[in-house]
Amino acid sequence: MATSSFSKDFTLDSKKAVDSFTKIISTPAKSVKIDRTLISPTSERRGEQKLKQMLSR
Repeated sequence: MATSSFSKDFTLDSKKAVDSFTKIISTPAKSVKIDRTLISPTSERRGEQKLKQMLSR
């Protein structure tokens, strides 16, 4: 479903909601580092081939 079909308007109608929203936007997002050494080049190529095959259908 397209995101344009959703209303993007929201209202913070209490002090608790405002405090919660402030806390959420002021807290930096925790990024997750991906260890790329866990996959072999052969396995990576095989995964890419499978993905290309699925997307070409």
